Amino acid sequence: MSVGELVAGRVRSVRREMGNPLYRNAYALMLNTVVNSGFGLLYWVFAARVFSTEEVGRGNALVNLMMLISVLTSLNFGQAIIRFLPTAGRDSASLVRLAYGVSTVVAVVGAGAVMTWCHYAYDPGDPLHVSPGFAAWFVVSTAAWSVFNLQDQVLTGLRSAMWVVLENGVYGVVKLGLLVVVAYTAVADGVFTSWSAPVIALLVPFTLLISKRLLPRHAAETAAEPDAGAPDRATLARYMGGDYLGQVFNQAMSSFLPVLVVMTISQAASAYLLPAQTVFLAMSMLSMAITSALVVEGARRPSHAHVFARAVLRRICLLVLPASLVIALAAPLLLWFYGPQYVENSTTLLQLLMASMFPRVVVTLWMTKERLANRTFGLAAQQLVHCVIVLGGIPLLAPTLGVDAVGWMWLAGELVLAIAFAPSVYRWLRRPAPPEEPGDGPAGPGDGPHDDDTRPIGGPDARTHEIPRVRD
Repeated sequence: MSVGELVAGRVRSVRREMGNPLYRNAYALMLNTVVNSGFGLLYWVFAARVFSTEEVGRGNALVNLMMLISVLTSLNFGQAIIRFLPTAGRDSASLVRLAYGVSTVVAVVGAGAVMTWCHYAYDPGDPLHVSPGFAAWFVVSTAAWSVFNLQDQVLTGLRSAMWVVLENGVYGVVKLGLLVVVAYTAVADGVFTSWSAPVIALLVPFTLLISKRLLPRHAAETAAEPDAGAPDRATLARYMGGDYLGQVFNQAMSSFLPVLVVMTISQAASAYLLPAQTVFLAMSMLSMAITSALVVEGARRPSHAHVFARAVLRRICLLVLPASLVIALAAPLLLWFYGPQYVENSTTLLQLLMASMFPRVVVTLWMTKERLANRTFGLAAQQLVHCVIVLGGIPLLAPTLGVDAVGWMWLAGELVLAIAFAPSVYRWLRRPAPPEEPGDGPAGPGDGPHDDDTRPIGGPDARTHEIPRVRD
């Protein structure tokens, strides 16, 4: 085979891959994770260089407070959007409006309560004291942030995740540019302002894009599908109830973990935890990006969800797991940028967290299967078990292992859950592929993963494999 034929084969394979909504959404969400992480790193590096440590500390605290309130008051509507919007049909717009409305109202109430506390409970001069004017800006910013995040989930549910990359890429550029501007002006709370102002500005164009173009097109395309329509309020409430409870356990563990490390080990150990935890969260988000795309396609064709899951598993094994292995091997080099003390104290921790990505694959697939079956209270139980294992085990191991106790207990929690869920996941993946539904039509380029999707990504022989059509 000549070089030209090899290149042409790979180009055809890539086009086929990107023509498939499942893979296109997954790769777009993975790219979005990389874009967000990159701009986030640049933002805080620049902020640390041009602002005082006090200003950076207050700005970081306020930004994280805003995001925490947004997470807790969104009621996990985003995951419900990913699950139900793909099949909402002509109810798509009303489902999105419901998500926007409820999240905005609850965010305003929650942020207003927190700002009232910060204004009256802290004396002027305290880092957490806020003026009435800033409190109002914080409330508006929190509501806008909630809708901004929901738009990512809406675009994912509409199989238009490439817009998510553009939205967050533009936000990252504008946020960084505005940080430069406020650094050389007298704007108060410049860090928080540069973080929140672009969100409000970007809401208008992307809201118009979704409401005027993407939602009407999606509603028209899915209206004729069997069982098209939004779920009833009881089903939606049950789904969100279990999902939200699991999110609370997960958020509580993530937020309390640095505090527990300080309590049981030392303040320095909490610092050593930070870079390892940051890298681990980024890798976890890559896996979540792929499975979010799986939920969308599985919701549209439930009978083929396990077929799609096999294709997704293969891509996780080819992309996410090798990246985790590379990071684990290169941990000393990566931590060198933080300083020699981090290399000495954080290397094993980072390697253990990367090792936990392997059993995490089983857990993530099980969570996806449960979401598609609307069994979200099982997700809450899973998060609770993991929370108890990690937070309960760290104080026992900390006296002898130090900060490495976090890595060992995290790995232990994932292994326990993976062992428990492996039989269920295996049976799900090994189901035979159902026959093609009437109207699916002949195989077309990139319309859906083949039952035995074992060809190399981008391989020259990919053109010889036909794949069943996924209705768009």
